[in-house]
Amino acid sequence: MYRRAAKRQPIPVNCSSPKSWVLVLTVWLLAFGTPARAQDIRSPGPSETKSPAAQEEPAGKGKDRRKADVLIAPVPFSSPSSGPGLAGGVVVFYNPNGGPQQWITGGGVIWTNRGTKGLGAYHSMSLNQDRFRFNALATYLNAIQRYFGVGESDGDRGESLELRNKTFETRLHAQIRVFPHGYGGLQYRLMTTNAEPNEDPGRTQPPPQDELNSTLSMLGPSFAYDARDSQTQPRRGVLLSSSWLFGAKVLGNSFAHNKLSLSGSAYEPLGTGTVVAANVRICATSGHVPYYDLCMFGSDNALRGYPSGRYRDRASWAAQVELRQHIIGRWGGVAFAGLGGIAPSAGDIVGKGNMLPAGGIGVRYRPFNDNDVQVRLDFGLGKDASGIYLGLGEAF
Repeated sequence: MYRRAAKRQPIPVNCSSPKSWVLVLTVWLLAFGTPARAQDIRSPGPSETKSPAAQEEPAGKGKDRRKADVLIAPVPFSSPSSGPGLAGGVVVFYNPNGGPQQWITGGGVIWTNRGTKGLGAYHSMSLNQDRFRFNALATYLNAIQRYFGVGESDGDRGESLELRNKTFETRLHAQIRVFPHGYGGLQYRLMTTNAEPNEDPGRTQPPPQDELNSTLSMLGPSFAYDARDSQTQPRRGVLLSSSWLFGAKVLGNSFAHNKLSLSGSAYEPLGTGTVVAANVRICATSGHVPYYDLCMFGSDNALRGYPSGRYRDRASWAAQVELRQHIIGRWGGVAFAGLGGIAPSAGDIVGKGNMLPAGGIGVRYRPFNDNDVQVRLDFGLGKDASGIYLGLGEAF
């Protein structure tokens, strides 16, 4: 049993971007439906009905926000692969040391009638006036996932094989400021995968057996240049980031491979309440790369409009632009467009890579008076596919 792409793909709810299970179990879980204000234990903030001019500076910037903003959401949802289910979680925004960046701690659980079960937790923090940055996540997921194969032709065919996949994942990332706005550090990723076909294979064959039951253990350097005016709702500035992770058997990795990720974003206000944002991403892998660690679209926000993993290969690129407009009170809207592609290697992106267009519109809602974090709901349209994306914070 498999799905053909002769007709437009069913609209999936994308439940993945932090970006990983952060979005699945602290962002995804909280963003299905409007999150509720659990408590406000600070002094009363500014009026809900701020004028657009008042939003020129990020909400809460420069204020003493040592007490917490809390989001709680037990919500039903449904997606084509997982079926109907229930998700719930909590995200707390706080600033215990009064620094320029708030801390975020979250966790959640998920259950569906097709047997999907999961739980996860996420934490990010900064110390010593943002000199040190640290984030961590831990997740467990038992779910049905759609595998489309590897390469352009498999992605264009659009026929998927269901895999019953059990994964445990931990990520640790620490950085120190080495010059103004510049950070360097280390990133570690551990992931165990136990998967098997959930249906008889059709034209899409399952991944190799040694990849279906394997361990990912990767360590490598990371760098960031962060000159944004806000981490959660930037209006101006740039963010450049990179990581190069290496997997080796001495680390417990089942394979010998490495993965390079590069990203650059720029933000510029066009007037009162209007911001234009642009982002470029490049991914490249080498060595024996398991199917779940290849460069792919749909598992993050690089190209909104494609099912997770439909297009995956050893290299990918994407460029997108987004217009963000404050509408009224706590509400805003966006329009976005992008172009990307996959290739057998980084050197083949120009000559052998494909072109994947994407675009769409979205709605934004700011749940707190004096915290600039926003809930986003986007509808993305790709080539023969579409998707609904829910999360906290902007796509980039």
